Amino acid sequence: MKINKKKLIIRIIELVIIIATIILTPMAIKYATAVRGYDAVGGEYLIPLLAFLIIMLIESIYEAGEELKKAQQGGKHGKNHRR
Repeated sequence: MKINKKKLIIRIIELVIIIATIILTPMAIKYATAVRGYDAVGGEYLIPLLAFLIIMLIESIYEAGEELKKAQQGGKHGKNHRR
């Protein structure tokens, strides 16, 4: 079984982003509450959404790169078959 190193690295980065989000979100909420002096809903609740958007961006870039690689390989093979 061949391991795709690029995909493995991307999955590790995504896992780190998820873990960081799980740790940072409650800390940000506690900090914002302490600074305000009262309970409120602010931008600190958008941290999970930001993490999700980053993960989706990474996935989109990876998939676009894979499609480009397949298209380039397909073009090379097509030219060789014509000869």
